Amino acid sequence: MPNFATSGWPFRLYLQEAPGGFPEVPSLTGLHDFWLEKRGDRRLPARADFPVEELRPWLGHVSLVDVTPAPRRFRWRLVGTGIAEQLGRDATGRWFDDLYEGEILDGYVRAYTKAVERRQPVFHDGDLEFVGKDFQHFKSVHLPLSDDGTDVNMLMLGLSFDGS
Repeated sequence: MPNFATSGWPFRLYLQEAPGGFPEVPSLTGLHDFWLEKRGDRRLPARADFPVEELRPWLGHVSLVDVTPAPRRFRWRLVGTGIAEQLGRDATGRWFDDLYEGEILDGYVRAYTKAVERRQPVFHDGDLEFVGKDFQHFKSVHLPLSDDGTDVNMLMLGLSFDGS
């Protein structure tokens, strides 16, 4: 397990669900609208519905998270370059339970599980606090994706650190 006191990884995470979303944050509402468009009449869109060239307006501020069903685990498939730059680290390819522990792990799992179980977008307002670094305030949308149209196997996250 990581030693959060010396690793530079977040040591405090605060997330609050924002059921109404963030109409004042164009990047998040735009990504949510794009997800709705790609979903169409289906319950859930798939990762394949989002070609990289169509994600260009959000690249850098989007992350992909793999979801395993049983036991439920989360893995950073891709951390956008703007997100990694803002946080000062890139966790691409790492499992959450290898990176985080205690309240941080529990907070991430609770937040991401909402989108998995509800099979619908979930918005959060949050703060990350780091050792040796200022806290980071952010807003996010967690968008579930499914290869079979039913079971969520990936989340697409949009993050905004500056409200744009």
